[in-house]
Amino acid sequence: MRNLLITYAIILLLGVGAMVTDVYYLANIAGFISAIGFMIVFFKDRPDDESRMDKKMRRYWYIVFATGLFFSLIFGSLWNTHMGNMI
Repeated sequence: MRNLLITYAIILLLGVGAMVTDVYYLANIAGFISAIGFMIVFFKDRPDDESRMDKKMRRYWYIVFATGLFFSLIFGSLWNTHMGNMI
């Protein structure tokens, strides 16, 4: 649970920091962390008889990483004027 809260705090700080400072790279970093986290949690081998607490924790991890992707899309990609710095 501690790792979950630390990760969530980091993602929230990056997202809010991107919103406050208009530095959209911070939100993109939150999105990168979330994408890697989604891959780790989704592709992790799970036992056949997974406990109720493990399922609950996996759901919490999905919520944390979805928040990071949301921040990345809203504050990283859609708010900057360069759309990925390609222009």
